[in-house]
Amino acid sequence: MSALVATTTHSFAHPETETDHGVNATTHATLWAGDTDETNLTLIGNATEESPSGMRLLAAGTDIPLDAPPKAVEQWNVGELSEFPVTGPGASVYPTAATPVSGRFIADAHATIFTVQPSTHARLAVGEQPLYVADRGAVLGVVDYRVAVPDDIRSALYRESWELTSYTISEIRLLVDGAVVARAEGTRTPTLEYDLVDAAGEPRTLTLEADIDVSFTRTTTAGEPTCPSWNNSSSCTTTWTTSVRTLSESLTVSDAIDVVGYDLDVSGARTQYPNGDVGVVLYKNQPWLGYALGDASVSGVWRFYSARDPAWDTLTRADGTETTTEHSSLHPLQVNAYPIETGPTAAPRSQIAILDTYGDRTMPPPLPPHVNLDVLTEAYTASYGIATRSSGVEPDSWRIVARGLVGRERVTLTPSELTAVPMHRSNLTLTIDETTDETVVVRASLRDAETGEAIDTADRGESLRINGREVDTGPDGTVTVTLDREVGGVSARYEPRPWWDGGIAYTGDSDVVSPRGVVLETVQALFEFAVPLGLVLFGTFIIDRLTGWSVWPPWRGM
Repeated sequence: MSALVATTTHSFAHPETETDHGVNATTHATLWAGDTDETNLTLIGNATEESPSGMRLLAAGTDIPLDAPPKAVEQWNVGELSEFPVTGPGASVYPTAATPVSGRFIADAHATIFTVQPSTHARLAVGEQPLYVADRGAVLGVVDYRVAVPDDIRSALYRESWELTSYTISEIRLLVDGAVVARAEGTRTPTLEYDLVDAAGEPRTLTLEADIDVSFTRTTTAGEPTCPSWNNSSSCTTTWTTSVRTLSESLTVSDAIDVVGYDLDVSGARTQYPNGDVGVVLYKNQPWLGYALGDASVSGVWRFYSARDPAWDTLTRADGTETTTEHSSLHPLQVNAYPIETGPTAAPRSQIAILDTYGDRTMPPPLPPHVNLDVLTEAYTASYGIATRSSGVEPDSWRIVARGLVGRERVTLTPSELTAVPMHRSNLTLTIDETTDETVVVRASLRDAETGEAIDTADRGESLRINGREVDTGPDGTVTVTLDREVGGVSARYEPRPWWDGGIAYTGDSDVVSPRGVVLETVQALFEFAVPLGLVLFGTFIIDRLTGWSVWPPWRGM
């Protein structure tokens, strides 16, 4: 990159300009879609070591589409969580979007989900944008609160003092649909792991709960004056009574998020063409990124971007005296998937071809207004099945690696894990049974080239076309049709059903036959006689020239 035209695109604020948590500078630059895109550089041909790299410069002026969910997002979020502001019992910090609760002694308490990872916010359609979470993952959260210590009271005959004796987050729990799946001892930045067993495609609610306990010692001293009845002032004495009482409070705070379990499951069938090519059809249970087969690959419609969670853009700090809002020092990131192609694509085309796709046509949703990426404006095929044909694949030694939308999920399949479908060659033969000046009667025979068995197209739901007319063979594999006689031959083509529809699969075949009239038959007879005679005469001529036998021409001496 030698030059960049100066551009300024004001997008959403809060860019995170400095890398941290072990994420290298180039990767870090690609993680902030939706933030301010602003470039004011013109010429960088004489760039020095201090100058931005090409990727960092590109990210400064636009957002970066990604081919796979970036692993660095998880690393970044763990590091960000560790930097949650440290407060004592007198202050509470929470994201401004949170809703803290208060009791008698516990105030501004909250448990807030920081992120769930690995996870991907899939932008499937306008009304369907689930947060897919891995079947095994973790919920990261923050818990904070402040202790509202009552003021001491002091009067002539009454004194009350408060001493905070304990304050703690006694337990933190993670619940899935109301059932506890993990517990942790009190911490302000918990990480709880979960396992969503058999949860693929199912909506789930993850809830982070925290129990907060505080206790006080309240000391009260009350005075009771005693005075003689005859003198109510100078001879009075005061009797003081002291009592000590322990007071405590427990408060449970929680936060919940709706997710969909993601556990990619792939199944399918395979076949081998007579020329050695490999046919594969795969079906999956949830949106996927595609798969690789040898050096070839099939890519789905999805691309990714990483953006911060705007709910954490600002933090609120409350200390009982004042409440202030400040720029957040925490910026959790979320991976997003969005459609960018109208259907799956295969590469390289010389090695793999897509035969068919199965899926619904879906209109994509718009991206958030501050995400500067190319978007799809027409319907795409959310394929749940893809059939391909590949060349250059070693028989029975290949494997398929399917990729998911969440994290680095992979599913590996070997040939033995796919249903084997045998494929045979077909043999289509046309013969002329009868001809007239106006019609021709044609008989077609369709058989398995390997076993000789008849192929019944009517039973298989397939088609046989003779001069464009669709006909069916019967149980004996034959069909006879009467056609109008036209100039030229009669052609037929067998078009088998997709090989993955079950049973024995066949390759297609074709044949051509020419009806013979009187003139044509005469010409053919003459041709069949003339060619052998010509060869004999030519051979005699050559022998005569080589040997000098003087036998040429044959009619010499007649």
